[in-house]
Amino acid sequence: MGLLRWTVLAAGMVSLVGLAFRARWATSFGGAKVCAPARGSARRGIAYALGKGLLPWEKESARHHLPTYLGGIIYHTGVFCAFAVLGAFVTGLSLPRPFVFLLRLGLAAGLASGLGLLVKRAALPLARALSRFEDYAANFLVDIFVALALSASFDPRAVMPFMALSVILLLYVPLGKIRHCLFFFRTRIKFGRLLGRRGVLPPGASSAS
Repeated sequence: MGLLRWTVLAAGMVSLVGLAFRARWATSFGGAKVCAPARGSARRGIAYALGKGLLPWEKESARHHLPTYLGGIIYHTGVFCAFAVLGAFVTGLSLPRPFVFLLRLGLAAGLASGLGLLVKRAALPLARALSRFEDYAANFLVDIFVALALSASFDPRAVMPFMALSVILLLYVPLGKIRHCLFFFRTRIKFGRLLGRRGVLPPGASSAS
């Protein structure tokens, strides 16, 4: 188990380096120079993009698809819980029983949401037409990761398979679509900075000024 723990840590470091390389590569092409005078605050735009702008009633795509939006929130919560379980096993940290109970709730709900989103992608014609093989594969890989985290929280025999799959998942993160864990925040910051400077964000900022 000791070797497996070190392997998970090494995979985590490789994943972070890979994400850093991806981020560096994405910005190596430069960007358009903004010459127009500022009409608003880039800082306020970023605060909106990372805060209130994420709420479903602020996003038309989420407002009209609230169950999917909520399912995504629950799914990602389950993924965070799985990484918390992984961190506990890698460090040997003993978690309090109430916290373990909450983690199990988050894992179970996240797994159900992940499987539900996977079924929806396969069942709806439009979603199916827009999906590639990797969309299914990434979802399925993360679902197994969450399921094994839940199993490992109950059964010590599931700890080794869970940690072994964690190595695969961590190495895959910078290579596949799961790298959106980094680029989601980078694009939201860029979006908020640009439109905040233009006085478009937050909504009504231009008229208020």
